Amino acid sequence: MAECGCAPHAVDDYILPVTENIKLADRIFWMTFAAPELARRAKAGNGVMVYASQGSDPMLGRPFAVADAESGKISICYMIIGRGTELLSKVQPGASLRVRGLIGAAYPDSAKELLLAAGGVGVGAVMLKKKERAKSASLYVGMPGRGCEALADKILSIHPDAKIYTDDGSFGEGNSMFNVLPRPLGEGRQLWCCGPPGFLDAMRLYYERTPRQLYYIIDKRMACGFGGCMGCVVETANGPKRVCVDGAMFRADEVDLHDD
Repeated sequence: MAECGCAPHAVDDYILPVTENIKLADRIFWMTFAAPELARRAKAGNGVMVYASQGSDPMLGRPFAVADAESGKISICYMIIGRGTELLSKVQPGASLRVRGLIGAAYPDSAKELLLAAGGVGVGAVMLKKKERAKSASLYVGMPGRGCEALADKILSIHPDAKIYTDDGSFGEGNSMFNVLPRPLGEGRQLWCCGPPGFLDAMRLYYERTPRQLYYIIDKRMACGFGGCMGCVVETANGPKRVCVDGAMFRADEVDLHDD
């Protein structure tokens, strides 16, 4: 792998009180911190590293997009996938956690019209952009269905015009957003997507004729969150890039999702 040749990005560590940590679906949670400074500065594309304990076990933080920033608070949407997130799910309101931020770069935005598509917990990476763009952005969210009602309710409480699609068709607009997403995208329109690899691959196939208008928001494991460890590098047409400082958004035809 080529060397990046970039200096680490400056971030700060905070001890922040947790005001909410609620289960929204199987293994999916919504956590909110009282964080006036981060809430004031946060832009769509920014994230935080959350440490499951104030000690050294586990040592590394877990990276999450800022899903919402409002009234001096920031929120993340996360899924239990290992020991760190399992510990996070047990944190009670009133506890304080170490949080590093802000990581990531604000998403570059030049589209006249923006389509935001998310699979499951990936919705956390696009919700703040929907808030910034309001009516000039449309939000489409896919989820399994039964058992995800609270997740859908949380999304709709913030974005009442979001379109929810469920695999089992038990609620929402139908069982697939691919039945309604416009193709081709047309001039001045972009689609940004975040979700599991299979979801991103499906988007790439669906828009194979207009890949320059399709953007991935990539979720990668990382250790430091400020560009020093090179643990979240992805290969792109412009050389290796670090998700924590150069991303997390990349044009679909310029990044290799399967470079591991």
